[in-house]
Amino acid sequence: MTMKKLSLAAIAATAALSLAGTASAQIIGVATTKGGATAQVSNAIAKVVSLKSDFEVRTQVMGGTQQYIPVVNAGEVDFGLSNLPQYTMAKTGTGLSAGTKYDNLRIAATMMVFRVGPIVARSSGINKLSELRGKRGPAGFKASPLFNFILGSFLANGGLSIDDMKKVPVVALRQHWNAFKQGKIDVMIGAVGTGVLKEINVAVKGGIKYLSLDPSDAAVKRTLAVYPGSYLKVVNPAKPFTGVLAPVNVMHFDYLLWTHKGATNEVVYNVVKTMHENEKDLKSSSPLWRSHSSKRMSKDQGFAIHPGAMKFYKEIGAR
Repeated sequence: MTMKKLSLAAIAATAALSLAGTASAQIIGVATTKGGATAQVSNAIAKVVSLKSDFEVRTQVMGGTQQYIPVVNAGEVDFGLSNLPQYTMAKTGTGLSAGTKYDNLRIAATMMVFRVGPIVARSSGINKLSELRGKRGPAGFKASPLFNFILGSFLANGGLSIDDMKKVPVVALRQHWNAFKQGKIDVMIGAVGTGVLKEINVAVKGGIKYLSLDPSDAAVKRTLAVYPGSYLKVVNPAKPFTGVLAPVNVMHFDYLLWTHKGATNEVVYNVVKTMHENEKDLKSSSPLWRSHSSKRMSKDQGFAIHPGAMKFYKEIGAR
């Protein structure tokens, strides 16, 4: 056999082995949304786990988290993602999941932290949440109903509700940002350090500022009644934090990867193991992962962790 034929044969053999490996890789599904933070996070997990393990992860896009919670609960998709407050609602049958408890859901990993707060124009004369009474507030969020609860928790913190404001119908988060820029509403929701706030700060005459949430026990209790699983912490002024003009208390909540009780221990074990061992790859995928740490993945959130994930966490001494 000539050298050329040997080379062609070697290439063919390598290709065959590669195809065989791809064909034999177990496919794992992770439910996600079309865009936004959830899509970015799920895509990063799918890429890293597919490249760094013997499993192939494929995202399955659905209309929203509330659409795929029952799908994962039923075991029709392996994994889903959400923030802890929405997971808490699903497990307790409250809020967005009022009347239905999704008992089969199990936590696989805790990931990054999101920080959000209420924002007003600096020229508005509004300096505390209670002064939003009678002002114009976004209402509806038909495409993103979770934001009704986030805004509702801010208002509850100040002893108000959306009924104490003049309701301006909005469909989604970006639309409500545009309404704020156009002066149609007096308060908006903003995540600390996100790029869109720089744009809004320039568009609004005089700029924007966060209102500080009240950290008193009574105010926090009212906040958690609307948005369970969240907590308040101080954020100090820093160059990347547009609108943080002084130390402010903003809402924090963890973001989770979760599965269902019927998922095999092998699958869940290997997914969390691969994520844990490849923190740098996850963090390099997007600024959303900035606050993520492998050390936090085993955090006790007050709900059951899947046995496959718990096995790995115990092996590394994290639990």
